[in-house]
Amino acid sequence: MSMFEPTSHHQDLHVRDEKYEEYRTGHEHIAKNLADLMRAGKEIGDPDVQQWIGKHYEFVCQFWTPSKIAYKSLALSYVMDPAFNATYEAFEPGLAKFIQTAINIWANANLG
Repeated sequence: MSMFEPTSHHQDLHVRDEKYEEYRTGHEHIAKNLADLMRAGKEIGDPDVQQWIGKHYEFVCQFWTPSKIAYKSLALSYVMDPAFNATYEAFEPGLAKFIQTAINIWANANLG
């Protein structure tokens, strides 16, 4: 199961499918870039990694604007929830934990 499975109870299927594809593509772009940085040996506090975490936060804000604690809790779910974990691990083994730890750094530095 992926974290980006479309719902089946939406009246306008075309709009739903377009939005689903937009969200899926946006998420994949962020996850792929973070996986590339991880493979390249970048540390979680590296400015490039932190810049992509900022993009991740902006992506999340399309749905809801999390506080520092809420964003860090979401990041924890990436490690603990099987669907979230599988989504990130499909890009690179260890990516869920990498993102979770990088989000903690970003949230501490950028959210009140």
